[in-house]
Amino acid sequence: MAPTVRVGCSSWTSEAWWGRVYPKGIADGERLTVYSRLFDTVEVDSTYYRSPARAVVEGWRRKTPDGFLFTLKFPRDLLDPKLAVDRKAIDGFLESARALGPKLGPILLQFPPWVKPGRATTFLSALLEALDPSLRYSVELRDRGWYEGETWAGLRRELSERRVSLAWSYLTYLDIPPEVTTDFVYLRFIGDHTTVPEEVHGEVRVDRSAETRRWAERLRQRQDALESSFVFFNNHYAGFAPASANEFREAMGMRPVDVGRYARGAQRLEDSVESAEP
Repeated sequence: MAPTVRVGCSSWTSEAWWGRVYPKGIADGERLTVYSRLFDTVEVDSTYYRSPARAVVEGWRRKTPDGFLFTLKFPRDLLDPKLAVDRKAIDGFLESARALGPKLGPILLQFPPWVKPGRATTFLSALLEALDPSLRYSVELRDRGWYEGETWAGLRRELSERRVSLAWSYLTYLDIPPEVTTDFVYLRFIGDHTTVPEEVHGEVRVDRSAETRRWAERLRQRQDALESSFVFFNNHYAGFAPASANEFREAMGMRPVDVGRYARGAQRLEDSVESAEP
């Protein structure tokens, strides 16, 4: 069976998408349902800033169709290597995440760029040990030191033994090695806030097609070792994440998504948007 490739965006709440993805006039709470009729996965950015209430997560589950998958960012307060691993807080976050049921995809541990190997290496091991091994995880490390010498060898070994994915992330200052450490890949196209600031989002502003094709080729070369892949774009990558997602889909031989069909009124909202439950 061919591996599943899911391509989506890092959030569904961009204000720049009104009139481009979302019809003007629909309620904010309806945007997730529209998004989930276009893409089959989303990376939830808000959970990086605070652990979500279970009721919020249950709402996400109700508003999306069967087969849709959420990937959640691990809360940043639990990723600080200057602090002890907080097992109680971790368990609380994972309990909320499990409310997604079969719609829960991998959980991303996104470490900030200032987290360097050394003390953080021990912290990362303790953190991975504290996680529920029945769930899927991906680790993003943004300092070059993680990918050098014995540190890199030890990181590859630990992630492989724990069946944790190393996040492949397109960064403007670092080329993360496309190493496969488990049966899925988590690929992120991040960009930077300077090249494509928020005030110009809504259209493709930077041609990153070469980078997109390069990473698509890297993924294609490793398909035999994978069961699935999750690929996410944010607006800072090129200006308009849905268009970037389509470019990647085409590079992988997948059909593009008509991201504007609801905004244009080409498909009636009542055919796909369910009323938000209280």
